[in-house]
Amino acid sequence: MPEVDLFIPCLTDTFHPRAALATVAVLEHLGVEVNFPSDQTCCGQAHHNAGCAGDARTLVRRMSRVFTGDRPVVTPSGSCAAMIVEHASGLFAVNDPDAVLVQSLADRTREFSQYLLDDLQLDPRELGAKWPGSSSRSLPTPVTWHFSCHLRSLGGTDETLRLLAGISGLAVVPLPGAERCCGFGGAFAVDEHAISASLGRDKGNAVRITGAEILVCNDSGCALQIAGTLSRMGKPLRVAHIAELLAEALGLAIPGEAP
Repeated sequence: MPEVDLFIPCLTDTFHPRAALATVAVLEHLGVEVNFPSDQTCCGQAHHNAGCAGDARTLVRRMSRVFTGDRPVVTPSGSCAAMIVEHASGLFAVNDPDAVLVQSLADRTREFSQYLLDDLQLDPRELGAKWPGSSSRSLPTPVTWHFSCHLRSLGGTDETLRLLAGISGLAVVPLPGAERCCGFGGAFAVDEHAISASLGRDKGNAVRITGAEILVCNDSGCALQIAGTLSRMGKPLRVAHIAELLAEALGLAIPGEAP
């Protein structure tokens, strides 16, 4: 039986816990044993983005000591995965006593959709997943997907689209300008709020054009940005993680929810 450690980032834990719970439900459904190290905290991404290298180093060092061993570390957040994979090791000198632990953590960290397809070699067509319903009843439910900047930096391509294609009853509508940033960028949304808001409006308008009923987004920061923008536009839309859609389409009980 495959075994993983689960890393749930701050934004997911605080604003989108259902994505975390759905991640557990899907992994366990696929026969994966999920461990949750209870001492985990922030990965240091916000501090690193703000230029606070010392604080980021302290948090990454702590992460590397919490997530020891040889198990993959799976997270539903593309941005936090990118922080560990791309930036964590660069915060440490080669002679730092924790440099090896940090590199090990970076080597083992996986974003959820990439873990399913690359590590588990999952064939989405064999899931038997079926979307439970559509507002139009006789037609597939239209969904679109935000391809976050951090997923691209991790080398992500079409993993989420392949998973969506494995769910019958959904129709994926291409998102215009899918490669464009949503404007969140962590501290960027605060420091450059005018630019952030402008990018958010562009993304919100692109989502509206698709006519989708659901926007799939595998990063809680991007999800907050886009959902908030759409709400302010007066066009609220469900924004969900791919793990949530998979869990619902497989008929899985999400922990903590009433049956």
